Amino acid sequence: MNRYNIMWTGGLDSTYTMVVYSREEVEIQPFYFKNGRKSEKYELKAMEAILKVINSNPSTKAIILPLRVINASDIPADNEVDTAYKKLKEKGGLGSQYDWIARYVKNSSLTRMFYSAVKPLGYTSKLRQCIEENGGFSEERNPEGRTYYSINHDKSTNDLELLFGHFCFSETLTITKPDEERILRELGYGEAVDKTWICHTPVLGRPCGCCNPCGDAIDAGQTWRFKKNQLKRYEQVKSGVSPWKVRLGSYLDVILGR
Repeated sequence: MNRYNIMWTGGLDSTYTMVVYSREEVEIQPFYFKNGRKSEKYELKAMEAILKVINSNPSTKAIILPLRVINASDIPADNEVDTAYKKLKEKGGLGSQYDWIARYVKNSSLTRMFYSAVKPLGYTSKLRQCIEENGGFSEERNPEGRTYYSINHDKSTNDLELLFGHFCFSETLTITKPDEERILRELGYGEAVDKTWICHTPVLGRPCGCCNPCGDAIDAGQTWRFKKNQLKRYEQVKSGVSPWKVRLGSYLDVILGR
């Protein structure tokens, strides 16, 4: 039985990957990386709830192993990976999570880690731009017949190879968030979609409407996740108002029950 290592956050993109592989006769090892984000307890709670939905679905064939929680601060330093990350970040502003995951996979017994990068709506993501400018993607197919992507090892720079050489990119790479939601609901996983978490800086347990993940969800048409005041604050941030000022208003809304 093939094993797939999947980075899971409780968000829609990685939950999509968890669901589609849960329907195959494989073994899934989910991983969660902690670095002190304000959203961590909500992400972990979402994953617990989603896992119950997946396990209770009659289409589930996979063996899903217990979630492995990795603290970013516990991952060994690696000068080669760190240097490659810094060089690539200077060109395009990559997030620090790529450095942690690359160091973790390189210094563990794993060979590949699935990362669920989604096709963006109306813009090019920093991750996608970085890979396309430094080597590009290769399309592959696993024994279960599912498409996935890796970096083009023949064309990639050494820095790209060091940082993303152990990554597998899920089929989410070629579909959008609205596609993910539609497919999952059509497959009967609407409850799992509803339980996904999106916000990096929650306000007393609610999505802030101000951070980038909240903005991505709203842009993808998932306004059902938000109250009217949160959507209004999203528009304020887009118009140039400071996210911190807008977030203060969110706290007042929660406290006052609005």
